[in-house]
Amino acid sequence: MKTRNAKPNPSTLEAKRPLFFLVGLSLSLLTVYTTFEINFAQAEMPDFSDDSVFTEEIDWTVPVTVMRAPEAPSKPKTMPKFNPNEFTVIDNNATLPNLVTEWTTTAIDNGLEVIVDPDPIEVFTFTQVESMPVFAGCEEALTNDERYACMNSQLMAYVSSNFEVTERMIQFSRGEKLFVEFIIEKNGEVRNATIVRGEDELIAEEALRVVKSLPRFTPAKMNGKPVRMSYILPINVKF
Repeated sequence: MKTRNAKPNPSTLEAKRPLFFLVGLSLSLLTVYTTFEINFAQAEMPDFSDDSVFTEEIDWTVPVTVMRAPEAPSKPKTMPKFNPNEFTVIDNNATLPNLVTEWTTTAIDNGLEVIVDPDPIEVFTFTQVESMPVFAGCEEALTNDERYACMNSQLMAYVSSNFEVTERMIQFSRGEKLFVEFIIEKNGEVRNATIVRGEDELIAEEALRVVKSLPRFTPAKMNGKPVRMSYILPINVKF
């Protein structure tokens, strides 16, 4: 006879272990599949192409602080009517109004042109001056173009004949094209020579020495008076 509350046989449970594993795996797969099949509600995006969709507008109301009643237009003045048949008798001794128009003049045009004296501190460029400076040997040049061309050629000749190449320059320099800016003063002297482009110190030192030794110019002029003028001189040194 079989007794109640009999304990399961361990050997029987061990034999059914693969079955239990398959049942559990099936239930797990079914749960995952059911989860992915659930449809979630999605929020609909507004259709901006529809004309019925408008953004909120804010109305700015300016408060009225003073109320003014509209003014009635003024009536035009009526001219008195003139009756040619009516005469007014004036006494011969009465003072008559002065009918002579008085002209008041504040200035008299004497035909002279006022020439403004240029600023003594201002420095002009060669494109601003009325008369270009004259370098030694260019005295016969009359126009500004002739003076400019002559000055360029004479400056190059002066630099090439006075530029001294030292042994240190040959050893430590490879040649360079630099630009020297200087000012031609009102008395024609060369001042404030500086290197505006160039890195070789040896070439720059000799270039400044040559520029500072330039002979005196005939200064540039504005309105017939000498003015200061700046000039940039390129110096190209090749070994």
